[in-house]
Amino acid sequence: MKQKRSFWLVALLLTLTSTQIPMLMAQVSPFDFGLREAKNDTARYWALYHAHAEALARGMEVNYEGIDTLEIELPADFKSIPLGTHTDFGGLVLYVTNHARHGSLFTMPNRQQELTLSKYRIENGDFRMMPDLASGDKLLVLKDDNPWTERIGYGYRVFRQDLIWVHDGKGMNKPIAPWNTDSTRLNASFYNVDTSEKVFRGLTLHRREGSTFRTGCLYLNGQFNVLVEDVHVTTPRSRMIADGVFSVSNSARIAFRDVTVDGTYSGYGRWRDYGYAFALNNLWATTFERVTADGNWGVFGTNYLSNTTLIDCDINRFDIHCYGRDALLKRCTLRQRQTQFSSMYGTVTFDSCRFVDCIPVRIRSSYNAYTPFDIVMQDCTFELTMRHHSLVNVMLLDTATNSRPELSRKCWPNLTVNNMTVIVPGTVRSMNLYEPTGTLSELKKPVDYINDVKVIGIKMLRPNGRTANIPIRLSSREFISLQKMNLTLPDGKTDTRQ
Repeated sequence: MKQKRSFWLVALLLTLTSTQIPMLMAQVSPFDFGLREAKNDTARYWALYHAHAEALARGMEVNYEGIDTLEIELPADFKSIPLGTHTDFGGLVLYVTNHARHGSLFTMPNRQQELTLSKYRIENGDFRMMPDLASGDKLLVLKDDNPWTERIGYGYRVFRQDLIWVHDGKGMNKPIAPWNTDSTRLNASFYNVDTSEKVFRGLTLHRREGSTFRTGCLYLNGQFNVLVEDVHVTTPRSRMIADGVFSVSNSARIAFRDVTVDGTYSGYGRWRDYGYAFALNNLWATTFERVTADGNWGVFGTNYLSNTTLIDCDINRFDIHCYGRDALLKRCTLRQRQTQFSSMYGTVTFDSCRFVDCIPVRIRSSYNAYTPFDIVMQDCTFELTMRHHSLVNVMLLDTATNSRPELSRKCWPNLTVNNMTVIVPGTVRSMNLYEPTGTLSELKKPVDYINDVKVIGIKMLRPNGRTANIPIRLSSREFISLQKMNLTLPDGKTDTRQ
């Protein structure tokens, strides 16, 4: 009996050991690659680089245990550090100096592959007859080689893009706008993707004063289901511009949670001194939760976004420069800038948001792409100021018809406002639903689509909490609508100017 018990004890120990050894071997540490012996900041960068490169090659994770603060400098032959599927820095505080080149410190790589695809297959989403898309999970990238529009005053053309997740040959989402049009010249490609969750978390990145090149935090391309969590980035005052703290392209189901960005490389606020915390292109199903970001320029700079959600965020701007569909902002605070869109489709919804000295919605004019979409504001608070007391600012620049047939109409969005609290300082005498800007000739050109404007439940208060009462105007200036207007405004606070 004693020998039998010994046998089972040995078997149990062997079983536990066999399950624990792979867990222990599944991690490497920067200490394994000379971090402790590193004599300078550049050597410490290489220790991190080689640890992550080895972990990626062997399907392992990097363990940052025992490393709480590091200073690194990027070498002349700096390369972005490649990441595996799970990176937890464990609260690492990282100071980086960059005199090498512009680039992101970390990246998740993927390979884009060419594809021959008829544009007439896209609408029904059935790709089961295509060997490259018939099985597994793919991200299908659609690019239109025929220009979508040209940005007036900036000297460049826009080529629209779309992203479709394909699972076992079936499209799981729709494109922003139809692709089976005569004016479309499709150029398709795809990525093979793993749908399991990837993680990048637990990092504070301080970009050091005196750096002469930008260091982005993270670049993602061709990725699916990535969580960026508990990451904080600071930026010193600098004349550098064109920032992209987080740069993401051709990706789906990317989530940012508990992320802060304190400053961006966007100059000193001069004309076109741009730079973004989030530089995003061609994404589907992107989520931002408890994100706080500020910078000299607007913190979002995006194109080709569909199904975007922001929850409990505090930011100075959200925008889709050109070509997007469906956005939800819930319990967000927007300060001093605006949300802005062009070539937008679907619905932009604000639920329980607060607008502080900002333009709640601006329709950008420089793309000359006024497409039909709807705006819904539910249970929001709008703090009026002398410069910002209109809900929707429609910029006007040119009466010329866009040569792209899909953009030939000049559409204004419909607007629904439910239960809004308006904070009215004594210096503000009225509130506008729409605020068109432009010349008289521009305003004489009829606008399309807008036919339904509803304002139901407005509570006006002074900053001290007392009741206020100012008129609500449909528009600050007269405009001509091609559609018959269905207008609902609160009794006693109406001046339609129509």
